[in-house]
Formats: sequence, C-alpha cells, structure tokens
Amino acid sequence: MAHWLRDRGFDAYAVRGGVLALLGKAEPHASEAPERRSPWRGAVAALRHKLFRRYFAGMLLSLTGSWIEAGAFGYVVLLLGGSAATLGLIGFLNTIPNLAFALPAGVLADRFDRRKVLLIFQGANMGVAVALAVLWATGSLSVFLMGVLAFLGGTFGTLSFPAFQAYLASTVPDKDLESAVALNSLSLQLARFVGPAIAGLLLASAGPTWVFGVNAFSFLAVLWALALLPGSRGHLSVAALGVGQSMKEGLRYVFGQRSMASLMLLMMLAGLFATPPVAFMIPGLVRFQLHEGATTLGLMISLVGLGSVFGSLALLRLSGRTNKGEPAVVCYLLCAAVIAAIGFSTSVALSLVLAVIGGFTGVVFIGLSTVVVQAMSSEEMRARAMAIWAACFVGVLPIGALVTGGLAAWLGAGGAVAVDGIATFVGGVAILLARPEVLWLGCAALPEACIAAVDPAALALAEGRELERAA
Repeated sequence: MAHWLRDRGFDAYAVRGGVLALLGKAEPHASEAPERRSPWRGAVAALRHKLFRRYFAGMLLSLTGSWIEAGAFGYVVLLLGGSAATLGLIGFLNTIPNLAFALPAGVLADRFDRRKVLLIFQGANMGVAVALAVLWATGSLSVFLMGVLAFLGGTFGTLSFPAFQAYLASTVPDKDLESAVALNSLSLQLARFVGPAIAGLLLASAGPTWVFGVNAFSFLAVLWALALLPGSRGHLSVAALGVGQSMKEGLRYVFGQRSMASLMLLMMLAGLFATPPVAFMIPGLVRFQLHEGATTLGLMISLVGLGSVFGSLALLRLSGRTNKGEPAVVCYLLCAAVIAAIGFSTSVALSLVLAVIGGFTGVVFIGLSTVVVQAMSSEEMRARAMAIWAACFVGVLPIGALVTGGLAAWLGAGGAVAVDGIATFVGGVAILLARPEVLWLGCAALPEACIAAVDPAALALAEGRELERAA
C-alpha cells in the first residue's frame, strides 16, 4: 500500500514495508533477517547510556519538585485573598513568556553552550522557589509578588526548554534518540501524577513554606546532573547570524517541511482549544456541570494524571514505530472527541472514564509530536525546531485561555468545553484533508524504512506495480 508524500521540496512515493514491498518480494526468513530487539527493550534503550541516566534522574527529581509547587500555587494564591479571576491572571502571566520568548530561546540554545544556558536559567528558577519560601515564611508574600514571580518562573522555564530538548539528544546516539524522548515524556507524566499528591500532604502537614522549599531543593538534582554532563559548543553558522535572521532560518526550516508544518498546525489547535479545558475548566465542570465537590475534583484530576502515565507507557512502544503519523493523528482526534463528550456529560462515572481516556490520548499525541520534531530535525536546527513547537503549543495557551473563558461566560463551563472539543476535532479533520502527509510523520525522517525512491524511474515502477495489482 503506497501513498504520495510531498515534503522537503520534492515528491516521493512512500511504501509500507519499504522497497521489498514495492518490488513485491517477500520479507526475509527469520534466519536471514537481522536480529531484532524486543520492543520493550528498544523502548528503554536510552537507559543503557550513563549520560542519559544522569540527565533522566536529575530531570525526574526536578520535575517532581516543580509539580509539587504547581499543585499548591493556586491554593496559596487563594490563601492570600486572591479570587478565581486572580488565578486566571497569574496563569496568564506564567504562560505568556512562551509566546514572547520561545523563538529567541531556541536561537540562544543553538548559539551558546547549552549546559551553561541550563545552569544559568535553572539556577535562576531555583532562586524564584527560594524567594517564595522566604517570603511566605516571613509573612511578606502577596498576590502581586506571586504574579511577578510566576512571570519570572515562566520566563526562565521558557528560556530553558529548547536547551533541555536539544541537550537531551546529546546524551544518546541517534539510534536511541526516540527512546530518550519517550522516557523523558514518561518522567514528566510521573512527576505530574506524583507531585500534586505530595503537595497536598505538605500543605496539610507543614504549610506552603515546605512546598516552596522542597521545590527549591529539587533544583539541586538537575544542577548536579548538569554539572556532571559535558558541555556543548554553539553552532558557528548560527553565531554568524543575528537573532532575527536565526529565527527566520528556523521558521523556514520547520515550515518548509510539509509534514512538520502540518504537525505544528495541529499543535496550535491543541494549544488553543484542547489544553485550556484541562488546564482551567476542570473545577468549573465538576462544580457546575456535575454538581459535585472537592472529592470528585481531586479524583478527576488524578484520573487525568493516571491516563497520562498509561499514555507515556504506550509512547515507549509507539516511539519505535517508523510511521508515527497515524497513531498521533488518531490520538489527536480521539482526544478532541473526549473533550467534547466531557463538555456534554452530566454523569460523574462517564466523565471519570473519559478523563482517563483523555489523559491517555493527549499524552500519546503530544509525546509523539516531540519525538517526531526531535528526530526530523538536524543537530544544528533541533533547538530552534523545538522552540517553534513550544511557541505553537504552549505559546498560544494564554490566548486559548481567554477564548475558553469568554465561551464559559456565554455558554457555561460545559458548553465552553464542548465547543473547544468540537473546534479541535473539526480543525484536525480539515488539516488532515488538506495535508494528508501528516499521516506519515517520521517516514520523512527515516527514508530507508518506508520511502521507495524519488527518481522518475522508480516512481514509474511504483505506478506500474499498482496497475498490475489492480488488473
């Protein structure tokens, strides 16, 4: 079965099974085929490398600390006298740096030593956590200061993200990069699942000072890991260009590839319509749509996290697939349908089941998208490509929050979430119809696996084979 691909400025004929399938030849017998690793062994192959193990351990501990703070941040705002509107404003301040600084952050990561960049900005983020702990302990913390520190923390996180993603690739050989990205996603979901639970225990037993203090302490893990990892030189071609020219070069590189450009459009839709319901509307759904209280709220958030963990485990298997487009698009559309269904649901049981499915499908889509962008990008462009990914996805989240908030004021929480889900689904179908090559994400990155050829003779042979089969 073959499909046309139009990517990187040329036409190609992509065939399931590679050239052997194109020629109608059988696959080699087991004795002739090269030895294959177990799918699960291949999925965790990155853990064989000492550099990656250091990176992974440091990131897991640091991410757990960050999610401990995130799980308590809104509660502390309310303790200081803030309102629901204040929570939305602080969330805006924390996420808007992704839109403003994501592209410059990619240039920064490609121009300078990524290890030094990370040490500087992660150290600065540790300083933000220390400031929160000290200000609360001394009774000096206010809603205004929390807004300022949320903006600073978001800025330092944005400036770190492309360097983290590009540095990840330097801890493993190219053949294990997809495994490394999938394991990195798993660490994020584990931290997201465990962190808020620890935050609840710390708030109940010790208070906010300990929450912020534990987060500050967790940064030592990632700083320790970075201190043990080797440095990386900036690229001379990037250093020779100005910041603006470097950003334009990155945009041309990403959007010049039709499959990756199509993925970025899906990411923008996910950031505008799919993420705001999960990030901002779950409390409103529980209170006004399901007419339940804190117990149901905590259970629903936990089940979204549980689905995300399961999704990360599935990602470990799917990351080894040559063609990642099909599972990515399927999970995108399923997640959109789940969001719409949750918006319409008035059943607690149904909503809880949908929360697990939504967490699962959302993480598989987002995880596969990061694997694809990492694998399809050259070393010189990887940080800028991931910065564009962040700008398209997380950068539009503040705008999506405003849109969803406006819809909620008009249609209620359930109506807003239902409209968001429908918009996500319809937009995804439109992109799929206009750019069917999005179904072949990953094949353009690994042509030996499923691209038959690009010269006219090979294409004529492919067409002839198709005619023979039809006859």
